[in-house]
Amino acid sequence: MEKVLDFIKKIYAIVKDWVVANGVEGVLGLIVGLFLWSFGYKVYAGFAFGVFATRNWDLVKNFFKK
Repeated sequence: MEKVLDFIKKIYAIVKDWVVANGVEGVLGLIVGLFLWSFGYKVYAGFAFGVFATRNWDLVKNFFKK
């Protein structure tokens, strides 16, 4: 049981760090993109996913610059 709790804590920390690093724009881009896509607004969802991808690309680029 303790291993499961440790695993959940690690996953929570990873997700929390990703949300903090990604910022409001990245997280909202993902949420809005999924929402729009589910209602059939694929063009607008593409813009939202573009914001999400840009924020993640910045994270990856900065990771490799270190």
